[in-house]
Amino acid sequence: MKTKILSACLSGWVGLMIRPAIVSACSVCLTGANDPSVDAFNSSVIFLMATPYLVVGSIGGWLVYSYRRASKKREQTDAAQSLIRLAVSQEEIGR
Repeated sequence: MKTKILSACLSGWVGLMIRPAIVSACSVCLTGANDPSVDAFNSSVIFLMATPYLVVGSIGGWLVYSYRRASKKREQTDAAQSLIRLAVSQEEIGR
């Protein structure tokens, strides 16, 4: 059984070494430096690298925006509460 697995792996490796175009997965290695497919490959890599930063940045921005909006609402509520306290003093309530 081990010899069959070993011979299958060895024949697969030899098959890949005979056809180097199959082995070279890099678009720059397979084509040239000024090929449009190389530019497309490089652009796709940049987009894939930027996507996690955009997602995390947008979530962080939303959290900051929500925090600031809640803080402003809290300040407005506190200001309204203090105005109500000024309008009705403790002496007037006791009468």
